Amino acid sequence: MKTVIYYFSATGNSLHTARIIGDKLNAELIPMPGHMGVTCKSEVIGFVFPTYFWGLPGTVSEFIHNLKVESKNPYIFAVSTYGALHGGVLGHTEQALNAENLQLSYGKVIMAVANFIEEYNPRIGSAKENLKMADLEAAKAAEDILAGVHKSGFRVSVWDRLFYKLYTGIKLNRDGGFYADDKCIGCGICEKVCPNKNIVLKNGRPEFQHRCEHCVACINWCPREAIQWRRVTRKRNRYHHPEVGVKDSIGGMK
Repeated sequence: MKTVIYYFSATGNSLHTARIIGDKLNAELIPMPGHMGVTCKSEVIGFVFPTYFWGLPGTVSEFIHNLKVESKNPYIFAVSTYGALHGGVLGHTEQALNAENLQLSYGKVIMAVANFIEEYNPRIGSAKENLKMADLEAAKAAEDILAGVHKSGFRVSVWDRLFYKLYTGIKLNRDGGFYADDKCIGCGICEKVCPNKNIVLKNGRPEFQHRCEHCVACINWCPREAIQWRRVTRKRNRYHHPEVGVKDSIGGMK
């Protein structure tokens, strides 16, 4: 059966990585949002996604939990992009798969661009060089996967678990810091790029529904830089992968 890659991407780093791997594997790319609970018949299954707090984005955890795999012994690979530190993200992935009686065959982390605008100013100055290296690493991952390389047995340390709890216990499904400032023109892009359908446009203004992923797609894709998180994002850089457009992002959230 054809190789399938399920991806999750907010600002394009993971989507671009999935495209590189997918092209070399002749794989079908399917966005995780909007495809929860699908049945997969493929013998080679991939997951490509960003690292959140050294672990899995909520969407990825939910997707793995609900995925129905028909193959008895599939080759499963996971590639996670990250900004500064990746921690135990592959260990978390392996544990999530094991909980569903699935085995991780190959895992790789790829440094892209640190863009979590809530906590720091996205490092766009070094983006070009970082992305060039990321492309090379994605191509290497594809070569490994084509060769059937096995690389698993990833650990999750105590520190990994503690840091990840900041995401699952404090960030996930909480959006009290988000708002649109006076630059908002009511274009609705924030509503369309949100993976959790957490934003609803009412009277031309975004309203947040408390199902937040903290993927910061809404902030980084806003054409007017009107979406903010508390006061800290007002003067910070916005970032999305230069080879990924807003239409690609919207398509990946359906």
